Amino acid sequence: MKARVRVPPSTSKRIVSIVDDELDITKLFHDALSNNIDDASVVTFNDPIIALEHYAKNKERYALVIADMRMPTVNGLELLKKVKKLNPLVRTILISAYDFQNNPVFEDYLKDGIINSYIEKPIKINRLRQRIRDEFGRYELGTEI
Repeated sequence: MKARVRVPPSTSKRIVSIVDDELDITKLFHDALSNNIDDASVVTFNDPIIALEHYAKNKERYALVIADMRMPTVNGLELLKKVKKLNPLVRTILISAYDFQNNPVFEDYLKDGIINSYIEKPIKINRLRQRIRDEFGRYELGTEI
């Protein structure tokens, strides 16, 4: 499948981004979240490099970046590290179908606040929505934890 990018027209809303190399995952998450987060625009990327370029241009508007751990070119861990370097206030969620809790880099990033939260696939859509609302709320409150 060809990679697609879904970016809404520019608005004053905060941006919630989903980055996954699987087109069906980004479409599913986009459709599930678009009307469920107040005051946020949901954008999706299948290419982490393009996602990072968009983020760099709009970093002040981003509230949350959700990234899959395993992607070509840049994995989710490195993507979230680059995101936090550009704007340490943005919230981050790492998603993976693989056991990443014993990964020392993951453990360090979680401890250092590069990763704010993580979700193991498969995930129920209602649980995903709630986790994203929670992280978005923490962003709005300026909460570190």
